[in-house]
Amino acid sequence: MVVLGRLGLGAALVLPVAGLVIAGMLGGASGRARRVVVGLGWAATLGALGGLVAVAAGAPFGLLVRGRAGSVVVGLWADQLTVTLLVLVCGVGALVQSFAVRSLQGDPRVGRFLAGTSGVVAAMLLVCSAATLPLLVGGWVAAGVAFVAVLGCRPDLPGVRQATWRTAWLFGLGDTGLVVAGVLVAWRVGNLDLVDARALEAAPGRLGDLATVVALLLVGAALTRSAQWVLGRWLPGTVAAPTPASALLHAGVVNGGGILLVRTGALAGASLPAMVVLFVAAGSSAAVAAQLMTRRPDVKGSLVYSTKSQMGFMLAEYAVGAWLAAVVHLVGHALYKAMLFLGSGSQVPRLGQAPAAPRRALPGLLRAGLAGVSAGAAVGVMVAVPGALADRGAAVLVVFAALSAAAAAWSWWERPATLGWAVLGVGGLLGASGLYGLVLWGLGRWLGPALPGGAAGLLSPWWLLVMAGAGLVALGALRVPWLAERLVPVLVDRAAPERLGSGLWWEGVV
Repeated sequence: MVVLGRLGLGAALVLPVAGLVIAGMLGGASGRARRVVVGLGWAATLGALGGLVAVAAGAPFGLLVRGRAGSVVVGLWADQLTVTLLVLVCGVGALVQSFAVRSLQGDPRVGRFLAGTSGVVAAMLLVCSAATLPLLVGGWVAAGVAFVAVLGCRPDLPGVRQATWRTAWLFGLGDTGLVVAGVLVAWRVGNLDLVDARALEAAPGRLGDLATVVALLLVGAALTRSAQWVLGRWLPGTVAAPTPASALLHAGVVNGGGILLVRTGALAGASLPAMVVLFVAAGSSAAVAAQLMTRRPDVKGSLVYSTKSQMGFMLAEYAVGAWLAAVVHLVGHALYKAMLFLGSGSQVPRLGQAPAAPRRALPGLLRAGLAGVSAGAAVGVMVAVPGALADRGAAVLVVFAALSAAAAAWSWWERPATLGWAVLGVGGLLGASGLYGLVLWGLGRWLGPALPGGAAGLLSPWWLLVMAGAGLVALGALRVPWLAERLVPVLVDRAAPERLGSGLWWEGVV
C-alpha cells in the first residue's frame, strides 16, 4: 500500500508539470492537446486520492532524500493533512481546466491559460506536501509567478494589465518577506524539517531574538496571499480576468495563506506579537469586506469581497489555534467558491426574464422568535454529535453556528408562512447542523494527528467573540441615520468597480 501511495504522490506532482510542458510547447493549438492536459489534471487527482487511501489504510509516508545523518534534505510528505490538501488542489485545478476548455473555446490563448493553471497546481502541491521549509518557500514563490501568468493571459481585456502588475507587485512584496524568513531560519536552524513536530517546536528557541521577526514575515506573506488589510488591494482588480482564472484564484490561491500557517504552525504561532498582528489585520479586513460585499454592484465583485471576509475569519481562527475549524473552513470555502464563480454567469438576468416577485415577510417579532428557536435546535443537534466539540475553540464556534443559524432562519422566514415552507426550512437547518457536527467529528479524527499542537503565542479562542461583537457594533452603527449619511457613501465609493485603463500599475497599491 505504501508503494501505491508513493506512486500516487509522485504522480500528483509530476502530471501537472507534464501538463505545463505540453500546453506550453503546443500552445493549446489542437483540441487533442487540450484534452490531454485536462486528462493529466484528473489523473493527478486520482494520484492524490491514491495517496489519501494509502495514508488511511496504513500510516504517513514520504518521498524523501536523506543526508548522511538521516536528516531530510528534500522531499514530499503525505499525512492526513497534506493528502487532504493535495486532493483539494488537484480536484479544483482539474475542474477549472475542464471548465476553461469550454469557456475559452476559440480563444488563441487557451493553451497559455492551461499551462499557467498546471503550473499553479504543481507549485501549490509543493506548498502542501513539502517536507522541508526551503522547498515550501520555493513552491510558494512559483505558485505566485504561475498565477500572475494566468491572470495576465488576456492582456487585451480592459483592466487586466493593470491588475496583473498590481498583483505581481504585492505578491513580490509578500514573497520577499517569506524568502527572508526562510533565509533566517536556514541561518540559525538549518534545513528545517516540517515533518518532525519536535524540530518545528524547537525552532523558535533556536531562532532566539529572530523568532518574532520570522513569525511576522510568515504572517505578512499569509496576509498578502489571502488578500487581507492593505496587502489585499490586488484582489478586487482580478475580476477583469476570465471567470476560470477567478475560480482558480478564489478556490485555491488565496487559501495559500491558511496552508502556509497550518504547515508552519509552531513556528508562526510561537510569537504573541505576530498572532496579534494576524488577528487584528484579519479581523478588521473581515468586518470591512463583509460590508463592502453587499454594496458591490456586480456578481464577481461581490464574490471578491466575500472571499476577503471569509479569508479574514479563517486567518483569525489560526491566530487563536482553532486549527481544525480553520482547515474545515478552508476546504469548504474552496469548494463553495469554485462553484459560485463557475456558475456566476447564471446570476446575470437574461433578456426578457421577468424579475422575481417580492416576497411577503412575516412580522419582525414572530420572525425573531422563530429564528431563535431554530438556532437553538440547530446547535442542539450539532453538539449532540460525539466529539464535535473536541477541538480548541469549539465552544466559541458553537456561538458562531448559533448566529449563522439565526441569520439563515431570519432570511428563510421572509417567505410566506406556509406549513410546507416551515417543514422545509426547519428540516434543512437541522440537517445542515447535524451534518456540520458529523464533519467536525469525522475530520477531527482524520486530521487531528497531523494538525499543529499548542504554541506559546496563540490567543484565547474567546477573542473570536470580541471580533464578532465589533462587527455587530459596526453593523448597528450603519443603522444610525446621522452615521449612515456619512459612512454609507464612503462604503459605496470604496466598493465601486475600479476605473479601468489608466495604465498606472502602482495606482491603488497603497
